[in-house]
Amino acid sequence: MNLHVAAYGRQSYGRVNGSEASPAAQRTANYARYETFAAEVARDGREAKWCGHFEDVGISAYSGAERPDFERLIRECRMGRINVIIVYNISRLSRLEPTDALGIVNELLGLGVTIISTTEGVFRQGNIMDLIHLIFRLDGAYQESKNKSTAVRDAVKQARALGGYVGGKAPYGRKLRQVTRYNSDGKPIAIQVLDTDPEQAKVIQRVWWIIRKHKSQAHSPKPSGKYVPGSLGSIVRELNETGVATQGTDRGKKTAGGAWHIKTLGMMLRHPQLAGFATDPIYEPQKKDPSKLRVVGHRIRRDDSGAPIQAWEPIIEPGDWFELQEWLDSRPKRKFENRTTALLTSMEVLYCECGRPLSANNAARPVGGSYFCSRPSGTKPKPGEHEGGSYISRAGVDDLVARRIFALISTAEDDPETGDILAAAAQRFGEANESPETAQDRRTVLQERADAARALEQLYDDADLYRGDEIGRARWRKDVKAQQERLAACDARMAELGEAEVPVLPIDAWLEHDLTPDHEGYDPIGPGSWWGKASLADRRALVKLFIERVEIRKARADEKSRGSKAEPVVEPRVTITWATGGQHGQETAA
Repeated sequence: MNLHVAAYGRQSYGRVNGSEASPAAQRTANYARYETFAAEVARDGREAKWCGHFEDVGISAYSGAERPDFERLIRECRMGRINVIIVYNISRLSRLEPTDALGIVNELLGLGVTIISTTEGVFRQGNIMDLIHLIFRLDGAYQESKNKSTAVRDAVKQARALGGYVGGKAPYGRKLRQVTRYNSDGKPIAIQVLDTDPEQAKVIQRVWWIIRKHKSQAHSPKPSGKYVPGSLGSIVRELNETGVATQGTDRGKKTAGGAWHIKTLGMMLRHPQLAGFATDPIYEPQKKDPSKLRVVGHRIRRDDSGAPIQAWEPIIEPGDWFELQEWLDSRPKRKFENRTTALLTSMEVLYCECGRPLSANNAARPVGGSYFCSRPSGTKPKPGEHEGGSYISRAGVDDLVARRIFALISTAEDDPETGDILAAAAQRFGEANESPETAQDRRTVLQERADAARALEQLYDDADLYRGDEIGRARWRKDVKAQQERLAACDARMAELGEAEVPVLPIDAWLEHDLTPDHEGYDPIGPGSWWGKASLADRRALVKLFIERVEIRKARADEKSRGSKAEPVVEPRVTITWATGGQHGQETAA
């Protein structure tokens, strides 16, 4: 009988390191065991054919989550295509309770599959002692994972309660120091605390000094081929040119000698530990592999009154750090955004009827050009989407949007139907002009709420794992209640922030004009008007107060301009959604 051999590897977390349990090490050990096994059976006149290596990385068998490659391996065994499985150790197959894992193991042995562990021996069909040993090994693996998981959670909880840092490696500007503190039972507990790294702290403080000195200039159009003083790009260039060591150069191995990058510097300046605040990481699934999580930010831990908990010596004073966050929020979100002079791009308000954002050609010119659908050329439209490209006069859309806004605010006192729109605009105006600390508080609460919602969803997904006994069910109910209370507290806090005093809109200032309304040359957005004198940034700010969305429909055949002097058709193709969510203007064509 020929033998068809496959190997299986698993690791709960997608690390790539030198540990014996790493995926690469498992593959090497498993294939070496196959070569030994093939040589052994060859002496009996049999051939062992290699059928490949099956692998699930980043998926914990203890969690009970689906393992695609493991399920594929089992199907191959059921079809008779594989009759020998090699694993590094039996725990790679399962860390579920033995009573749950026994079914699949018993099925494999019943199918005549031989299970070979590179570290624990061979398990074959028909040998009851092998099966008993296997059960004991599975039980040991399960208990080890269970105890380890409980111990890690308890250790993290205890370290945090004693004021320890539990975020892994020290962030830039800090270094870890081990101290001994005593728990409520008087037992000594070794924890890690964050101390200031003097040299790295100087780098952070200098970066903030440069930003604060130049921040009013940082988003001006760049001179050709030059960096704007105070921008992250110019700071990164200076750090690299002067040889300032990165975190990897100071402490890393694989990243030693690395250079500074804008994204890295931005993330570093976002960390609340710079202000000395205690934090918890915020996770979200990775795009390429949703089974793995990545840190996307840090949530400030707060006391019962909602104030940030000051856990460490600040590198940047809290007030300065909140000001820094406001500046970071004001940075362009897209590459080269600061070079465009198009009014409606880069604000997340201008969309095609197909749902894609519109871009602008001739974007660096003050006037002229078009807005066009950003669907990549050559992309096949989905059912119901427009064929080909969709273009519209940029000047025509800008003029229409501005005139609609000024028509609304000029009749605000006489038109009760505009009340909701003005209220929404006033709310946005207040948020845009609130203090940096309040703005950061709002963002933090939103992050907190999103994190609590994710945790609650995970608890619901894992509900079956808690149903083994009453203790598990009680723990699940307790955890669910805790996350529900977090959600309720966030909603209450958002309500408080929303109830802050709403400022009065400066409508009179927006309507100021060098001419009187009855003058022949009067134009509410023309020369001499507030709009005519306003900068691009101020115009965009006004649009964002009143407009939620501007949607552009593709022109029909009878709406396309014929000849260079033809007036472009704009108004019938534009639908404006005001800040209240209500629509104003022409309906989009079917």
